[in-house]
Amino acid sequence: MEDQKYFISCDWGTSNFRLRLVEISTLKVMDEIKSGLGIKALNESYTAVSESSRISFFSDYLASQVALLKPNHEAKLIVVSGMASSNIGLEELPYADMPLDASGKNICARKIPLNEDKTVLLVSGVKSKDSVMRGEEVQAIGLADNLQSFNSGLLVLPGTHSKHLTYRSGFFTEMKTYMTGELFDLISSHSILASSILKAPFTPEREKSFLAGVKDGNEGKLSSALFTIRAKSILYNKPEENSFYYLSGLLIGSELSGLNETEEIIFLSASEPMFSLYSFALKSLVADYRVKLLDESELEFALLKGQRKLMLQHAK
Repeated sequence: MEDQKYFISCDWGTSNFRLRLVEISTLKVMDEIKSGLGIKALNESYTAVSESSRISFFSDYLASQVALLKPNHEAKLIVVSGMASSNIGLEELPYADMPLDASGKNICARKIPLNEDKTVLLVSGVKSKDSVMRGEEVQAIGLADNLQSFNSGLLVLPGTHSKHLTYRSGFFTEMKTYMTGELFDLISSHSILASSILKAPFTPEREKSFLAGVKDGNEGKLSSALFTIRAKSILYNKPEENSFYYLSGLLIGSELSGLNETEEIIFLSASEPMFSLYSFALKSLVADYRVKLLDESELEFALLKGQRKLMLQHAK
């Protein structure tokens, strides 16, 4: 890699695709392409056509997007993380086992020729005895530098399937997954509560509803509190916007109830609006000194830092 100034970062999720031209030394993004053609949609197209191999079909799409980046960048390696290494992606790779080395050296990865001058470094996910992740492990590797001086802690990565990763002396040793985001979507859009909930901006009044939900969820009242959302809407005309944030708080509080039994330093990294909501929730539940906030910019930078670590690990 000595003669290379750039690499191409590919974050290929279930629903979205993002390609970035990155300067290796500074991680400055020189160019970026985004699309909604994630792994799920492209796999459906492949299944419908099936005129070529899976690798060829997905590689052709990737190559077409790489060609849209600024010319003459001379980047030869494309680091691809996310769902591209799943059974509906470019090629299925096995999960690495935890503990996960924060350097990334025990991550499963494979080099695949893309064309005459570019190579894909396809990165796989990580598994524990009862959970899996693809994509978050690269963010965790990138964020590990923020945890290093503390020697231990708990990294919280909110999302559709939130991850809580235990960190010990340069390794992520345990993983728990919470379906918080998916449950919120299902309940707010497809349950009997849907007509009692309305998305709206976060305000001081709604903050009170959110924190009330956090408290109830943290105290184990998730199931019993859910129907009160509908009852209060019918009986007391409680604003649907407040109920939106109460439900969010209820689910987040339930997720964070696992922290009640630990004195770990908690590192939170998320994009908005999850970053603000989880920050409010954590600060209402644990002492300020135990919460270390790594905002959206840190998370964006973490993916690139993680991919660079993996690129250097597999440079030979």
